[in-house]
Amino acid sequence: MSNGDKGITRRGFVAGAGAVAAGLGLAGCAAETKGGDTNLANTSPEKVAYDPNEGEWIPTTCNMCFNNCSIKAHVIDGVVVELTGNPDSSIGRGHICGKGAAGIMMLYDPNRITKPMKRTNPKKGFDEDPGWEEISWDEAYDLVDTHMKEAIERSGPHAVTGMSMVASQIGSLVRHTALGVIYGNAEGSCSDICGAGVHQLEYLLTGTGNARPDYKYCNYVIQFGTNAGTATRHGFNMTAEPFAARRAEGLRHVVFDPHMGAAGEKADLWVPIRPGTDAAAALAIANVLVEEGLIDVEFLKTRTNAPSLVDVSTGRIIFDETAGKSLYMDADGTPKTYDVCADPQLEGSFEVNGKQCKTGFTLYKEHIAKYTPEYQEEITTVPADTIRQIARELGKAACIGETIDIDGVTLPYRPAAVDGFSGITRHKHAFHACWAVFTLNNLIGSTNSVGGFCGFDPACNGWTDDNPNMSWRPAVWEPEGLIDNHQLLLAFPNSYYKKVYEGDYTPTTMGMMELQPLGEDNHFEHVAQAYPEMYHTQAAEVAFCYACNPIKWWGNYDEQAEIFKGYSYVIGIDMFLNESSYFYDVILPECCYLERTEPLPHAANNHRVIGGMDNPWTVPVWQKVVEPRDGAPSSWELFSEMANRAGKNAEFIATLNMMFRVKEEYSVPMDQKLDVEAFADSVLKSNIDEEHDFAWLKEHGAYDHPRDVDEVYLWANGDAGRVPMYFDFMLEAKERVEAKVAELGIPWETDDYQALPDWKPGCGYEVTDPEYDILPVYHTDAINTDSWLMENPYVNEINEENPYGYTIEMNAATAAAKGLATGDKVRLSVPEGTSVEGILATSEGVHSECVSVIGGHWGSKSKYMPLAQDKGVPIVHLVPGQTPDRLDHICAAFDQNIRVKVEKIA
Repeated sequence: MSNGDKGITRRGFVAGAGAVAAGLGLAGCAAETKGGDTNLANTSPEKVAYDPNEGEWIPTTCNMCFNNCSIKAHVIDGVVVELTGNPDSSIGRGHICGKGAAGIMMLYDPNRITKPMKRTNPKKGFDEDPGWEEISWDEAYDLVDTHMKEAIERSGPHAVTGMSMVASQIGSLVRHTALGVIYGNAEGSCSDICGAGVHQLEYLLTGTGNARPDYKYCNYVIQFGTNAGTATRHGFNMTAEPFAARRAEGLRHVVFDPHMGAAGEKADLWVPIRPGTDAAAALAIANVLVEEGLIDVEFLKTRTNAPSLVDVSTGRIIFDETAGKSLYMDADGTPKTYDVCADPQLEGSFEVNGKQCKTGFTLYKEHIAKYTPEYQEEITTVPADTIRQIARELGKAACIGETIDIDGVTLPYRPAAVDGFSGITRHKHAFHACWAVFTLNNLIGSTNSVGGFCGFDPACNGWTDDNPNMSWRPAVWEPEGLIDNHQLLLAFPNSYYKKVYEGDYTPTTMGMMELQPLGEDNHFEHVAQAYPEMYHTQAAEVAFCYACNPIKWWGNYDEQAEIFKGYSYVIGIDMFLNESSYFYDVILPECCYLERTEPLPHAANNHRVIGGMDNPWTVPVWQKVVEPRDGAPSSWELFSEMANRAGKNAEFIATLNMMFRVKEEYSVPMDQKLDVEAFADSVLKSNIDEEHDFAWLKEHGAYDHPRDVDEVYLWANGDAGRVPMYFDFMLEAKERVEAKVAELGIPWETDDYQALPDWKPGCGYEVTDPEYDILPVYHTDAINTDSWLMENPYVNEINEENPYGYTIEMNAATAAAKGLATGDKVRLSVPEGTSVEGILATSEGVHSECVSVIGGHWGSKSKYMPLAQDKGVPIVHLVPGQTPDRLDHICAAFDQNIRVKVEKIA
């Protein structure tokens, strides 16, 4: 297969699409539409060559990023001529972003692959032509099955590793299910993009793995490392509208970020901060809140474990030996279990059973005493006065002691929230950073409170009044009365506490998740696979890559390439031949999202639907709007075919039925290949009712059911449950992890397992060579989320017209001091010799020690994606990816801080 000359511009694409439409007899009136105006926003960049009232507007789901907004496709004679938001669905609220509107260009991209191919050149490398040869689907399936089975027969199920990307999470679930059923291995690695640390703290505090400010009622929002509501993040199009409305009504917005992205631009106060130091700033804010009494004492006493009595000699919480529950000191001077203590003492020192004790809050207060605004200034570069100002504003905005009535229920009103996301997780000690940031909500009582910091979907009473099949509510972990959580996507019960106190720490998974009882993502597999002898793991022989670009997942691309060269066989499923495809042995195409049907695209407890009283439970449709080019299958169809060929239909369908809560009476036949539409029908009938089946959903686009107050605010009905302030379970995990790694004789870091949060210097914090003094960071904006988007003509043109789109942005004063100016070609290099190049663009919106680029994984090496090739600056390539010291050993976050030299080149 030759790539030929398939580059295309947006204008060329629009002209070509117009020609196709005209050739099909689709020409219509552009300026004057017959039949009147339409209520759908026109997103065409130029005058349209069709009538908006012709053809069909078909509801479906966007997949141009992980948000999966509801959209409508305008289809005339089998051709998609326009995409818009779907105003009938709350998911996206009728909006469509620039990349969503550009989805039509992905559908008709001439560089898409639609037929299976195999490699004919055995040599692998970025400079090697794989010599792709088109093959039949039968041969493709046989190659996959043969190589998977042979590897497992030789070396067991761990001989195979799977990889997939968050942009197709349901597809990833089906991949896990199919490979597990067929081959006995559903494991795999994931990219550095995941919010390691964020999800864990949100689970612990809100009962669900994603949380957000309660925008409808919030008056004050602090953001650390996130553009939520202004550019990116889960539920972006759902968040932007209410956030903008509240901003217009006076909500104050403060942003901590090394780069002034969309959030910083729109904020009342942008606070440039040294990368990797957010924990210090958050702890200094906590210091001011506590010292100045700007805390919610009642919340801390009744909804956190802050009153827990702690043995000062061991740092461990004291438990009643008979009841097995933690002890608090009551106002009458008697220690009592947390559940019967009438008036817990928040502060104080006591003697209990011959032990000197302090409350958890007393230890927290003593611990953060050193984090004065002046102390953090040396670490973060944020002025001490700025920290004091923000802390006082936050404490005042929390309206501590006030209440509000919602739907007849009186609730605490705390209209202030501190939010954060992946910007603070690209560092070592990420768990501590998230811990320090999110605990601020506990101090002001805004966790799970109206106007405060609330989970997306902490509880569900069902998607209809009389069918609780799809329902959940966090359990309570009895020893401390702490809320448990439910998993992302499918909302099955989960408990970090049970993992810590009752789990087996012996590693059996490729990513050694057993040694990370507070882990969520399988990031450690990258290092465990690179050093199998060190970690007593097994190096995989076959890699199964679905809808992803794993060469660019994890630091230096050349290091990743060597890992891929070590596999005996690599299988790819994708729409494009990205740079990872240079290491694939066979590739199976997946059809475009507009050509496929997927059941329940937002799963159940999905972290892309923001929740809140204004956002109902919404079940959207994902249906194909045109036939797939060359009959290319969807991932559901592809994995169903694999299960069918393996004679595993019953096992495959039974597992999916369990995952999606399908009732037995609605199950599809177990003795034949899964029919995707029929399965979607079974899911809807099981979890809603027979009226709202898939045929109904295809026509109406979305099903809504209003949320109850106690689904949005966990304790609205007076349920028991607390959240942790003093993390005793971390000390338990430390003991158990240390015992296990000593037994196994493997290296493991456990210093971060402590009961209270800290700031600790990560990689790149210190300048060890004055020539290498700059920290590169990357950010995203509303048009860029996934690396393949640059292959899209519309997105590419926006990036090219943006003066900071494909450039290296540098602080203007720093640039001048180095003799650099806008337009200079510069090289960023590390002492080991790795370098990247780009054009400099100076601004005032970057921290003085940093340079920043959009999409740090850009710079495609694939000639098969000609529009994206060599676009952007891939600064992540500068980071060593296979060194254990860059991993947070609690949550497996990957530290991307590295000092570089910036020099002008001719």
